[in-house]
Amino acid sequence: MIDLRDRFSSQFFRISGIGRVCAAVFAALVFDIGIPAQALAIQLHHGKEGIIVHQVGHLIFLLSMVVLIFIITGRQLNKEYGWKMILISAILFSIWHIDTIAAHFFDNQIRAVSIENLSLWQVKISAMSGSQLMVHFYHALKLDHLLCVPAIFFFYRGLVSLVNAERLKQKSRDDDGFGEDGA
Repeated sequence: MIDLRDRFSSQFFRISGIGRVCAAVFAALVFDIGIPAQALAIQLHHGKEGIIVHQVGHLIFLLSMVVLIFIITGRQLNKEYGWKMILISAILFSIWHIDTIAAHFFDNQIRAVSIENLSLWQVKISAMSGSQLMVHFYHALKLDHLLCVPAIFFFYRGLVSLVNAERLKQKSRDDDGFGEDGA
């Protein structure tokens, strides 16, 4: 019997050059996480290049979610529980991207709203036109995490369901005597 502790402990001390770089990056990340700085809930993407690239990223992700929706429904995969969860996730991600594209459009591209940090816990959202309706609409757009977090959860549940279903299929094949050999 091979003792894995001996094998890995001896390799632990023989770190190559790239391993040292990775260890240094990891240590820097751990150090940075250990000493947090101010984290604001609303992030703006200043500069035309930053927001355009960011918006293109949202558009590509949105397009991929729409394609995924058509693939799942077109192949009728949504009859399985796991695929149904992934379909719900793709729909929520699509709505989330439309929401965030609109929010970025209003605050970064046409500057219809401005955000002023009043304190660590307070921001003031003002519409350039003075419209309170626009302020409330923008505030609703910034609640995008209410779409993104459930989308991530449904995606996770779908993957877990698909993996469990595959494990059950594999177990039933093994129990029937049809293992990897195909005997």
